[in-house]
This record gives sequence, structure tokens and C-alpha cells, in this order.
Amino acid sequence: MKIIAKLIAPVLAAVLAVSLCACALPGDPDTGQSTSDSEKTNDPETRANNTTASATQGKTDVPDPTQSPDDPPYAVTTPDNAKAGDVVVFGAYEQDGNAANGKEPLEWLVLTVNSDSLLLITLYGIEHMQFHSSLEKVTWETSALRNWLNNDFIRAAFSDAESASIKKTTVIAEKNPEYPNSPVGNDTEDKVFVLSVQEAESLFADNNARKCSPTAAAVAADPAAFSRMSSKPWYAKHPFGCSWWLRSPGMYKDLYVSYVGKYGNITGGGQVYLSGTDLCVRPAMWIIAN
Repeated sequence: MKIIAKLIAPVLAAVLAVSLCACALPGDPDTGQSTSDSEKTNDPETRANNTTASATQGKTDVPDPTQSPDDPPYAVTTPDNAKAGDVVVFGAYEQDGNAANGKEPLEWLVLTVNSDSLLLITLYGIEHMQFHSSLEKVTWETSALRNWLNNDFIRAAFSDAESASIKKTTVIAEKNPEYPNSPVGNDTEDKVFVLSVQEAESLFADNNARKCSPTAAAVAADPAAFSRMSSKPWYAKHPFGCSWWLRSPGMYKDLYVSYVGKYGNITGGGQVYLSGTDLCVRPAMWIIAN
């Protein structure tokens, strides 16, 4: 019997070792379960990135902006030396949620450069607000957001000299390529605007480049909304992510407006613009470079 026990003991030890190794196989860091390929493709961010074409020349690629604004992963340059993909400072706006310490410098991503001008968009979502505030037919031309950007925002963010450097631009009323029958209104002359679906597609390299973080002040404007989003498991991967308005109409003609989602995906079908569907705002504008 002692001889049999000695023979069986090594076998039992080997079986136990294999069992322990199996328990230590790599898997999901939160649950300890392994993730299959099919489960990976069901992840919302993976699906969003898979629907976007690879980066093409002329599109802006940026460092991942989902990090905290307190630790920016980029260097800031001056407008006269800037190229597409750089970050410049222009103007100032309340962003940290503490009005007592004054406004913070506004950081802008350079989308494109021509001979004397830069097309800029704010690096962060600086406000969390509605596209329009009343139940009526609306396009970018008649929206409350357009009125706010070209009046209250300009006065709050820029000095007289800075405002003079912002070019008045013909903002084209482009049709939504997914919903061409949705009314777009007329072209407008604006200093500040938000991008169209086509511009959001052509001026960024991919979904990752379109991702945006809200400022602390934007979160403070509607903390309950961001609390609801952060409670979702997939949102925890990007705790600083936010969706932001475009100006193109959505699928329900005068009631929906397109936007960029938290994963950087363009949602042409849009979101209803009334209360309860506030999104972040990323102003865009052309400035004189020199």
C-alpha cells in the first residue's frame, strides 16, 4: 500500500498544479473572466472604431484627450507657428468650475491651416447645453446655440483685439448625407460655429481623434447628466468623455440634430434638441494666424 501511495502522490500533485494554472489564466481585469473575440466585438467602443475608415492624409490626429485636463498629453504652440494637430491658446473662459479664481486660458485644436488663417475647435467641451430651447422648427440658422456662440460666448471669451482676429465665415448649410430630405436652412455669416457632419468626418483622422472631454465647469452645469452616464459600465473606460453637438439636421427633420458620441462616432440620426438632451459644445472658428 505504501508503494501505491508513493506512486499516486506525484500524479495528484500534477493534477493540482494544472488546476491552479487554469484559475490564473488572463481575462477581464475587473471580473477575472476571459474575454472571447465575439465579446470584444460587442464592446461599444470597438464597434464604433471599426465603423471608421483608417486615417487619411490631411485629417487631424491628436493625442487621446480622455485624460484629465490637469495633465494634458500635448504641447502648446503659438498661432503663427501652428500646424494641423497642434494646440494653441486663444482667449479665456471659465473652465475649472471656480469663478473666484478667474477664467482659464482656452485651448484650441488646430484642424487645418491656410495661407493666413487657422481653423480651430476647442480641445474640450466647454459647455453642456441645448441646441435650441423651444418646441419649434429649427436649423442652425435659427438655433439658440448659434445665437449664444456669436454673442454671449464671444463677449465672455475674447478681448476686443482677439475678437477682431476672428474671421467672419460663410457657414454652409450642408445637407445631412444620411438624411438629405431634412431641412438645413440657409447659409449664415458667423464668427463662431459648430461643425457639420461632413466637417467632423473630413477634419479628423478617426473616432479616437474626435473624442472629447468636458471641462469641470461643463460637468457642473448638469452634474446629474454626467452621473447617469458614469454609472454605465462601458462609460467607466472613459470617465472624462462627452458627446458634442454638430449643426447638421438629424433624421426627424426639424426636431433632431446630429452629434459626435462619447466614443468619437458621428451620429447622423441625431438627438432631439429639447430639454433633457443637452450635449457638450465645442466652438469652432477661423482666426488670422499672424
